[in-house]
Amino acid sequence: MSRPSPADSAVAAPADAALTGGTALARRRLGVWAIVFFVISAAAPLTVVASAAPTDFRLAGIGGPGAMLASGVVLMLFAVGFTAMSRYVRNAGAFYIYGAKGLGKPIGIGIVFVTIFSYAALCICFYGFVGFFGEMTFSALFGIELPWTVYALLAFLAVGILGYRKIDVGAKVLAVLLTAEVAILLILAIGVLAQGGPEPVSFAAFAPQNVFFAAGSGALFVFGFGAYLGFESTAIYTEEAIRPTRTVPMATYIAIAFLGVFYAFTFWILTVAFGVDGVLKLAQEDTFQDMVFNAGEQYLGLWASITMRILIVTSFFACLLAFHNACTRYLFSIGRERL
Repeated sequence: MSRPSPADSAVAAPADAALTGGTALARRRLGVWAIVFFVISAAAPLTVVASAAPTDFRLAGIGGPGAMLASGVVLMLFAVGFTAMSRYVRNAGAFYIYGAKGLGKPIGIGIVFVTIFSYAALCICFYGFVGFFGEMTFSALFGIELPWTVYALLAFLAVGILGYRKIDVGAKVLAVLLTAEVAILLILAIGVLAQGGPEPVSFAAFAPQNVFFAAGSGALFVFGFGAYLGFESTAIYTEEAIRPTRTVPMATYIAIAFLGVFYAFTFWILTVAFGVDGVLKLAQEDTFQDMVFNAGEQYLGLWASITMRILIVTSFFACLLAFHNACTRYLFSIGRERL
């Protein structure tokens, strides 16, 4: 009988059997909410609401809120099987190990390199976004004239420092930034509901004919599923989770449920703020991307619009930090496998 090759042994052995000593990440660092903050920060909720909502209304009518909710339901069903694997495979290289265990190591290697390339490309894009929006925001609001590369470099240094520190330090930073993002949008929602919009409150945004059968409904779901970008990264924290078999599934379900409800609610609030007819008319104007900022200024005052513009920059930074953490864990995992 021939002896199994090292590659076969690596796949056949328990996924966390070799995670000892210098090859293991710090154990029991992250609870449910820490992982939730990483995942939701990767989705950049303020950026999604400020950019995707006006675009949805422009391209496909009023059904954006319903599409966000429907996308979350579909991903919740996917998460049932996805998180089931995390109970048996505890490894920072989640997609790689899942692919290697289920489809063979060559497939797993292909999956992990595609994943790393995708996450790294996103990080590069987000550095550009931080630089662009940083330059535009601080120039317009404070008269600070610096090239975009300065803001991108500052983000690079901050990500490097936080990435080098213990994982829970980054989680605390993301918690602060994410709380600020969510808070400003919830304050806007309260202001809109308290003052009332120009038209009676309508739930047409959730009607099936406006979500699934409207012209351009495909675009709604492109943005709908894209808005949950990064939710799958919960699995890469299994080695660092306090109770992997419980922490990772709970974090995944909470993140998807929160994003689905939050997106649907905040998108819908814009239909209350401007009215159904008003939001569709505004979406066709050249300045349609300022819809959320205009709502903030109209219902809360100029301070809200300024705060949102600053938080757009920090939102991209939080997103960048979350994907940096994901990318480094995949690189660590394949290095440990000597790939």
